[in-house]
Amino acid sequence: MLKKVLDVDFSNLVKKVAAGKPLTAVERARIEARAAGSSDSTAYADNQVELATLLGITRRTLTTWRKMAGAPKPLANGQYDVAAWREFVRSKGLKGGGEPVGNQEALKARKLLAEIEEKELRLAIRRGDYLSKEEVRRAILEGLGRMFSILHKRLEDELPPISCGKDAIGIREDNARALDEARKEAFEYFTALTHE
Repeated sequence: MLKKVLDVDFSNLVKKVAAGKPLTAVERARIEARAAGSSDSTAYADNQVELATLLGITRRTLTTWRKMAGAPKPLANGQYDVAAWREFVRSKGLKGGGEPVGNQEALKARKLLAEIEEKELRLAIRRGDYLSKEEVRRAILEGLGRMFSILHKRLEDELPPISCGKDAIGIREDNARALDEARKEAFEYFTALTHE
Protein backbone atom coordinates (compact mmCIF):
# COMPACT_ATOMS: atom_id res chain seq x y z
CA MET A 1 0.00 0.00 0.00
CA LEU A 2 2.79 2.45 0.94
CA LYS A 3 4.59 1.72 -2.34
CA LYS A 4 1.43 2.62 -4.30
CA VAL A 5 1.10 5.91 -2.43
CA LEU A 6 4.76 6.74 -3.11
CA ASP A 7 4.35 5.82 -6.78
CA VAL A 8 1.34 8.14 -7.10
CA ASP A 9 3.27 10.88 -5.28
CA PHE A 10 6.19 10.42 -7.67
CA SER A 11 3.82 10.56 -10.67
CA ASN A 12 2.48 13.86 -9.35
CA LEU A 13 6.02 15.22 -9.18
CA VAL A 14 6.60 14.15 -12.79
CA LYS A 15 3.44 16.02 -13.82
CA LYS A 16 4.55 19.10 -11.87
CA VAL A 17 7.92 19.16 -13.67
CA ALA A 18 6.24 18.57 -17.04
CA ALA A 19 4.02 21.58 -16.35
CA GLY A 20 7.15 23.68 -15.77
CA LYS A 21 6.44 24.29 -12.10
CA PRO A 22 9.39 24.58 -9.67
CA LEU A 23 9.94 21.87 -7.07
CA THR A 24 10.39 22.42 -3.38
CA ALA A 25 13.60 21.22 -1.72
CA VAL A 26 11.71 18.26 -0.24
CA GLU A 27 10.24 17.27 -3.60
CA ARG A 28 13.64 17.50 -5.26
CA ALA A 29 15.14 15.37 -2.46
CA ARG A 30 12.46 12.77 -3.10
CA ILE A 31 13.41 12.58 -6.78
CA GLU A 32 17.15 12.51 -6.01
CA ALA A 33 16.61 9.69 -3.52
CA ARG A 34 14.70 7.66 -6.05
CA ALA A 35 17.33 8.35 -8.71
CA ALA A 36 19.95 6.99 -6.34
CA GLY A 37 17.89 3.86 -5.73
CA SER A 38 16.24 4.67 -2.39
CA SER A 39 12.70 5.41 -1.34
CA ASP A 40 13.81 7.51 1.67
CA SER A 41 13.74 11.20 0.77
CA THR A 42 15.58 12.74 3.72
CA ALA A 43 17.59 15.63 2.27
CA TYR A 44 20.18 16.17 5.02
CA ALA A 45 21.61 13.98 7.76
CA ASP A 46 22.55 15.74 10.99
CA ASN A 47 25.52 13.46 11.71
CA GLN A 48 27.46 10.44 10.46
CA VAL A 49 25.32 7.94 12.35
CA GLU A 50 22.16 9.27 10.70
CA LEU A 51 23.86 9.34 7.29
CA ALA A 52 25.07 5.74 7.67
CA THR A 53 21.54 4.68 8.64
CA LEU A 54 20.02 6.45 5.63
CA LEU A 55 22.57 4.81 3.32
CA GLY A 56 21.93 1.41 4.94
CA ILE A 57 25.55 0.89 5.96
CA THR A 58 27.57 0.77 9.16
CA ARG A 59 29.34 3.83 10.52
CA ARG A 60 32.66 2.04 9.95
CA THR A 61 31.81 1.61 6.25
CA LEU A 62 30.89 5.28 6.04
CA THR A 63 34.23 6.21 7.64
CA THR A 64 36.01 4.17 4.95
CA TRP A 65 33.96 5.73 2.17
CA ARG A 66 34.59 9.28 3.47
CA LYS A 67 38.32 8.74 2.78
CA MET A 68 37.68 7.91 -0.88
CA ALA A 69 38.45 10.45 -3.60
CA GLY A 70 35.40 12.50 -4.51
CA ALA A 71 33.46 11.69 -1.33
CA PRO A 72 31.07 14.54 -0.48
CA LYS A 73 32.27 16.78 2.31
CA PRO A 74 30.07 17.87 5.23
CA LEU A 75 28.23 21.14 4.71
CA ALA A 76 29.30 24.27 6.58
CA ASN A 77 26.64 23.60 9.23
CA GLY A 78 27.98 20.05 9.82
CA GLN A 79 25.10 18.31 8.04
CA TYR A 80 25.55 15.80 5.22
CA ASP A 81 23.85 16.10 1.82
CA VAL A 82 22.15 12.71 1.52
CA ALA A 83 21.43 13.06 -2.21
CA ALA A 84 25.10 13.83 -2.90
CA TRP A 85 26.10 10.77 -0.89
CA ARG A 86 23.60 8.55 -2.70
CA GLU A 87 24.94 9.75 -6.04
CA PHE A 88 28.49 9.10 -4.85
CA VAL A 89 27.56 5.56 -3.78
CA ARG A 90 25.83 4.95 -7.12
CA SER A 91 28.63 6.41 -9.25
CA LYS A 92 31.32 4.41 -7.43
CA GLY A 93 29.28 1.19 -7.58
CA LEU A 94 29.40 0.83 -3.79
CA LYS A 95 27.03 -1.55 -2.08
CA GLY A 96 24.75 0.07 0.45
CA GLY A 97 21.79 -1.35 2.25
CA GLY A 98 18.34 0.13 2.62
CA GLU A 99 15.33 -0.47 0.48
CA PRO A 100 16.36 -0.61 -3.15
CA VAL A 101 14.02 0.95 -5.62
CA GLY A 102 13.52 -0.91 -8.87
CA ASN A 103 16.05 -0.21 -11.59
CA GLN A 104 13.40 1.20 -13.91
CA GLU A 105 12.14 3.57 -11.23
CA ALA A 106 15.65 4.78 -10.45
CA LEU A 107 16.27 5.40 -14.15
CA LYS A 108 13.00 7.33 -14.45
CA ALA A 109 13.93 9.44 -11.43
CA ARG A 110 17.42 10.17 -12.82
CA LYS A 111 15.85 11.14 -16.16
CA LEU A 112 13.45 13.45 -14.32
CA LEU A 113 16.36 15.03 -12.43
CA ALA A 114 18.19 15.64 -15.70
CA GLU A 115 15.07 17.28 -17.15
CA ILE A 116 14.74 19.50 -14.08
CA GLU A 117 18.38 20.57 -14.29
CA GLU A 118 18.03 21.28 -18.01
CA LYS A 119 14.95 23.45 -17.41
CA GLU A 120 16.69 25.31 -14.57
CA LEU A 121 19.68 25.95 -16.85
CA ARG A 122 17.44 27.23 -19.66
CA LEU A 123 15.73 29.60 -17.22
CA ALA A 124 19.09 30.82 -15.95
CA ILE A 125 20.23 31.45 -19.53
CA ARG A 126 17.02 33.35 -20.29
CA ARG A 127 17.55 35.46 -17.16
CA GLY A 128 21.05 36.26 -18.41
CA ASP A 129 22.86 34.43 -15.61
CA TYR A 130 25.20 32.79 -18.13
CA LEU A 131 27.10 33.91 -21.19
CA SER A 132 27.93 31.79 -24.18
CA LYS A 133 31.55 30.84 -24.75
CA GLU A 134 31.50 32.95 -27.89
CA GLU A 135 30.38 36.06 -25.98
CA VAL A 136 33.12 35.54 -23.36
CA ARG A 137 35.76 34.91 -26.03
CA ARG A 138 34.68 38.02 -27.97
CA ALA A 139 34.77 40.19 -24.83
CA ILE A 140 38.23 38.93 -23.86
CA LEU A 141 39.59 39.51 -27.35
CA GLU A 142 38.08 43.01 -27.45
CA GLY A 143 39.60 43.78 -24.05
CA LEU A 144 43.02 42.49 -25.06
CA GLY A 145 42.83 44.42 -28.33
CA ARG A 146 41.94 47.56 -26.43
CA MET A 147 44.82 47.04 -23.97
CA PHE A 148 47.38 46.48 -26.73
CA SER A 149 46.06 49.49 -28.63
CA ILE A 150 46.59 51.62 -25.52
CA LEU A 151 50.08 50.19 -25.01
CA HIS A 152 51.10 50.81 -28.64
CA LYS A 153 49.75 54.36 -28.54
CA ARG A 154 51.63 55.14 -25.31
CA LEU A 155 54.87 53.32 -26.07
CA GLU A 156 55.21 54.10 -29.78
CA ASP A 157 53.56 57.50 -30.20
CA GLU A 158 53.51 59.37 -26.91
CA LEU A 159 56.59 58.21 -25.00
CA PRO A 160 59.43 58.75 -27.51
CA PRO A 161 59.04 62.55 -27.66
CA ILE A 162 58.48 62.79 -23.90
CA SER A 163 61.46 60.56 -23.08
CA CYS A 164 63.82 62.20 -25.53
CA GLY A 165 66.91 63.44 -23.72
CA LYS A 166 66.07 61.70 -20.45
CA ASP A 167 68.36 59.26 -18.72
CA ALA A 168 67.49 55.56 -18.31
CA ILE A 169 65.74 56.11 -14.98
CA GLY A 170 63.55 58.87 -16.41
CA ILE A 171 62.64 56.72 -19.43
CA ARG A 172 61.84 53.80 -17.11
CA GLU A 173 59.57 56.01 -15.00
CA ASP A 174 57.76 57.25 -18.11
CA ASN A 175 57.30 53.65 -19.31
CA ALA A 176 56.02 52.54 -15.89
CA ARG A 177 53.53 55.42 -15.82
CA ALA A 178 52.33 54.56 -19.35
CA LEU A 179 51.94 50.87 -18.42
CA ASP A 180 50.03 51.77 -15.25
CA GLU A 181 47.66 54.00 -17.24
CA ALA A 182 47.12 51.24 -19.82
CA ARG A 183 46.54 48.67 -17.07
CA LYS A 184 44.04 50.97 -15.31
CA GLU A 185 42.13 51.68 -18.52
CA ALA A 186 42.01 47.96 -19.40
CA PHE A 187 40.85 47.12 -15.85
CA GLU A 188 38.08 49.73 -16.07
CA TYR A 189 37.00 48.29 -19.43
CA PHE A 190 36.82 44.70 -18.05
CA THR A 191 35.06 45.88 -14.89
CA ALA A 192 32.43 47.74 -16.90
CA LEU A 193 32.03 44.68 -19.13
CA THR A 194 31.41 42.30 -16.20
CA HIS A 195 28.82 44.62 -14.64
CA GLU A 196 26.61 44.86 -17.72
